[in-house]
Amino acid sequence: MPMKINIDPVVASRIQAAWNQLPADKQAKMAAQLLAANQQALYVVQTGKAPDAPAEPHHLMFAHSVLTQDRNAVVTNLEAGVVIDVGPDGAIWGTGKWEQLDPGWVEAFAVFLENIVFGSLHPFNTTPPTVAIPSQVQIGLAGDWGTGDWRMDRHNPAPSTDVKEAMNALKLDVTVHLGDVYYAGTGDEEQHLLVPIWPVGQTASFALNSNHEMYSGSKPYFKAISNPPFDKQAGCSYFALQNADWVIVGLDSAYFSSDDDLYMNGLLFPDKKPNAQNAFLQSTAADAQVKGKKLIILTHHNGLDDAGVTPNQLFAQVMNCMPNGFAPSYWYWGHVHAAAVYKAASGVLCRVCGHGALPWGHASILANSPQVEWFEDRNAHDPDIPERVLNGFAVLQLDGPNIKEAFYDENGGTAWKSS
Repeated sequence: MPMKINIDPVVASRIQAAWNQLPADKQAKMAAQLLAANQQALYVVQTGKAPDAPAEPHHLMFAHSVLTQDRNAVVTNLEAGVVIDVGPDGAIWGTGKWEQLDPGWVEAFAVFLENIVFGSLHPFNTTPPTVAIPSQVQIGLAGDWGTGDWRMDRHNPAPSTDVKEAMNALKLDVTVHLGDVYYAGTGDEEQHLLVPIWPVGQTASFALNSNHEMYSGSKPYFKAISNPPFDKQAGCSYFALQNADWVIVGLDSAYFSSDDDLYMNGLLFPDKKPNAQNAFLQSTAADAQVKGKKLIILTHHNGLDDAGVTPNQLFAQVMNCMPNGFAPSYWYWGHVHAAAVYKAASGVLCRVCGHGALPWGHASILANSPQVEWFEDRNAHDPDIPERVLNGFAVLQLDGPNIKEAFYDENGGTAWKSS
C-alpha cells in the first residue's frame, strides 16, 4: 500500500501557535497567499497535472492545510516520494526531497511565523568592505545551493555535491553564494549545509542574503558572513570587489523586502526610503563611471520576471542608482531555480543562476520567451528524479577589460559560454 506524506505534528503545532499570536492585519494579508498555494496543491491532487501558472512559494504549499486540519484533504491524498508533473517554470510537482510538495518545506513557514511573532531581525550592517581582486581572476557563482550533501549516495550524489566538486576542480579565485540555505536559514542549517562544505575560493568567498535566510531573522546568516570562509565580507551583507577595469557589487535584496510577502520580492530599501546600501551603490557606480570601469551586479532576487521580459521594483531601484549614461554591464541573480541567459534589458545583460542544488525540470516559460538566448534544458539522467534537468553554476573570467562568461553543469561540463 502506498505511503502517504506526513506533516511533522510538532512543526504543525508550532505553526498553529505562532499563527494564533499573529496580529489580525498580518493574518489577513497572508491568508490570501496561503489559500492561493493551497489551491495549486489541490489542483495537482485532483487532476494529476501541474498548474498552468508558475508555482506559488513551496514553503506555503501546506500552510493552509495545517491551519485547517487539512480540510480539503490535500495532505491526505498525496503519496510520498512521487513526481506528479513539471510546471511551466520548471517546478517539479513531487513529494520528494526539495520538490514542490516536499512536506519538509513547512518548517520554513513555521520558522518565518515564529520570527515575526517572537523574534527580531539582526541589525543591518552598514560598513561594506571593498576588496581588491587581480586583473586576471576567475569568479564562481552558485545560487540556491544550501541543501547540503543531502543524498548520501556515492552512486547518485546530490546535485549540490556534484556542483561543489565541479567548482573545486576549477580552482576558482573567488566564489560567491547567491543566497538561500534551506529550509529556513536556521543556525544549524547555515553551520552544516553551507559553511563547512561551501567550495571555498582560493582568495575569498562571499555569500548573499536571501528570503530563506530572512525567515530566521537573518541572525545565523550574519554570523556566517562574520567568520571563515566568508570573513572577508566582515559581517556585512553587501560589498564590492574591484580591480583596474571592473567593479562587482554584491547587494542585499532580502533584508528590506516585505515580510508581508515572505521576503519573496527583492528590494534595496523599503517604502521610498533610500538607505546606506543605496548610497553605497550610487557612489560605487559613479566612481566606476569616472574611472572607466565596468560594473557587475550580484543579488539573490531577480530583477526581471522568469521570461526576462518585465522589470520589477528591484530592477528600478538598482537602475535609479546609476549616473546618467551609465548602466551595469551584467547582473547575475538566483532565487529563480533555473539557469538562463537573457537578452539585454535597458542595456544590462541579465542572467539567472539559481540552479545550484534544487531539483528542477523543463521550463516552458524560458523555452517560449523571445528574451531568452539560452537556458539549461538538458536532462540530468537522474535515476531518482527522471524529470530533473541538470543543475550547475556560472563562472566569470576577467582578464583586464575583457570578460568571458560560462555556465557549467553539475558534471563539470560547459553548458554555455559567451562568444
